[in-house]
Amino acid sequence: MNLTVIFLTGLTTGGISCMAVQGGLLASLVSNQKEKNTATSLVFFLVAKLLTHILLGFLLGWIGSAITLSVGARLVFQSIAAFFMLATAANLLQLHPIFRYIAIQPPKFLQRFVRSTTKSETIFAPVVLGAATIFIPCGVTQAMEVLAISTGSPWQGASIMAAFTIGTMPVFAGIGYLAQTLKSFWQDSFAKIAATALIIMGIWSFNGVLLVLDAPITLQRIAHPVVYFFSDERFKPTPVLQAGSTAPGVVETATAQLVKIQVTNHGYSPNKIQVKAGKPVELTLQSKETYSCALSFILQEFGVAVDLKPTDTKKVSFTPNKKGTFTFSCSMGMYSGTLEVI
Repeated sequence: MNLTVIFLTGLTTGGISCMAVQGGLLASLVSNQKEKNTATSLVFFLVAKLLTHILLGFLLGWIGSAITLSVGARLVFQSIAAFFMLATAANLLQLHPIFRYIAIQPPKFLQRFVRSTTKSETIFAPVVLGAATIFIPCGVTQAMEVLAISTGSPWQGASIMAAFTIGTMPVFAGIGYLAQTLKSFWQDSFAKIAATALIIMGIWSFNGVLLVLDAPITLQRIAHPVVYFFSDERFKPTPVLQAGSTAPGVVETATAQLVKIQVTNHGYSPNKIQVKAGKPVELTLQSKETYSCALSFILQEFGVAVDLKPTDTKKVSFTPNKKGTFTFSCSMGMYSGTLEVI
């Protein structure tokens, strides 16, 4: 996942969804601090929260690298992350008491310890409370932790948690000063907004899994007929390859069809490819200073799975032995394209 997207997630749904527990504790702590210590306490809380989450992300990424997750395992983690988002939304909307128990709960003694620190007026209290928030994560934070594991990289895991935590800081800073006086306003207005955003994110995350699996039903497949109807494409004749000719972007030799795809921070170029059935395809994937999910290229139908470095070139060969239109995507379904076999 792009770090900018993760930052925006923290800035919007992340901070809002986590304020119910962590924000309440912060407001309680600030209210018990002397007025001259309020700003200092808030800074110590936020810095401690950031550093501990960076360390957590590093450890989670290291665990992922040691395990070497398969594509299937990554999709399982993404499905779990989407489930946490939807369950958090259900809890915010108070659909059923059962959703209160979806989040991973810390031991009772640890909960009592964390809450007891809010009664202290020392600088130590904000540091302890900020660090202890890793033990009481909200659903979106847990989703970010799952993503950190799925990267298989300590540094990428740390980057994900850093970007997300920095994104939540403005919300927590506001909570530190305003949560108590505006409590009813936040609950009545923002809970519904946060829940709606989480539902959209959860559905989109599940849709990413379906894209990777090239499922027959995805948001893109559902929307395509509608988009096509209102576009100019339906008035254009469908291009047909003549004998001996090749589609744009494809170089045909006596033994293979050569295809080159540029892997960028925004996806794949080109993202629509047309090849002939029955003849081997030699696919070249090139990346240059790319730091997005697109580095993990998957074409499920023909068993293609390639992981690239930020600047890298890799080649893979396969034979498209069936006709049709097939989806290729990154491992999270964030970026995709189509391969048409004629």
